Amino acid sequence: LQNGVKLTNEPPKGIRANLIRSFDNNIVSESSWEDCLKPMPWKKLLVGFSFFHALVQERRKFGALGWNIRYEFNDTDLETSVSVLKRFLDDQPTVPWDALLYVTGQINYGGR
Repeated sequence: LQNGVKLTNEPPKGIRANLIRSFDNNIVSESSWEDCLKPMPWKKLLVGFSFFHALVQERRKFGALGWNIRYEFNDTDLETSVSVLKRFLDDQPTVPWDALLYVTGQINYGGR
């Protein structure tokens, strides 16, 4: 272990860099941008989720200030939220705001 190569995947510094990373990675790809049955709410909520994720990751630099415990939020939190968002939008006739708020805010990001 001590002679091995160690890699880390740190989030970029700054909200803008974090948003660019979200849209450059496979989290929000060109094909997924046009992949939903309800394109208008999908695109708006996708940008909103990416911005929220960037804010949460940028807020980490303040440590546990305001939060009881310091948590490591990573790209899988955003990936999970985006996949749930797509499933909700494709399966429901209207946007399920209460379910989205609960699943994303309380389970994916708040359930640590």
